[in-house]
Amino acid sequence: MNIWFGVTMVSALFVSGMAAYMGIRALQRLKERKSQLEAGGEIINIPMAMLQKRSLWNILSITIGVLVISWLFKGHAVSEFFADDKLRISITAVIALTLMVNLFLMLPTSKKGRFSNMFDERDELVLTKASNFQIVGLLLLSVVWTIGLTEYYWEAGSIPVDIPYLMFWSNFLMLFFSRSVGIVFSYWWLDHHGN
Repeated sequence: MNIWFGVTMVSALFVSGMAAYMGIRALQRLKERKSQLEAGGEIINIPMAMLQKRSLWNILSITIGVLVISWLFKGHAVSEFFADDKLRISITAVIALTLMVNLFLMLPTSKKGRFSNMFDERDELVLTKASNFQIVGLLLLSVVWTIGLTEYYWEAGSIPVDIPYLMFWSNFLMLFFSRSVGIVFSYWWLDHHGN
């Protein structure tokens, strides 16, 4: 496995681990708050928002997808992507399946259509903040790809044609992933700091 590809995957796993940690901490804080808040002997139930639940599931699905892709690449060079039909079909299928699951999970995050009446002001504020995370996620991914490719292929003077294809798919995965992280983080921020 190429060193730049390993760095990219480790970075993605680190970010997904941090997102999972934030999600777990947010759940723990909600449970603590639920047990602490009482009104007239009745516990006030603070349910998790639909967007937050779907975002947590989305983070999990992308993490699983990235792990499967990394496992498929084990023992292969990235430049074998177009040379090995079995590898190409397997990885493309995993990417497509991961993106379809993400599309299904994140469809209700659109402010338009039949889901728009399910949003309140808090959800709209969260979605506004989440788009900032998408921009940062794509910029970080671009930095990782640029530095990794430059360092690895410095002597060759050019990169294999397989890599831009994989970069294209990784941008889509990062868009969904960073939006989910942004939604989870924004709910956590609102719970702790308000607006």
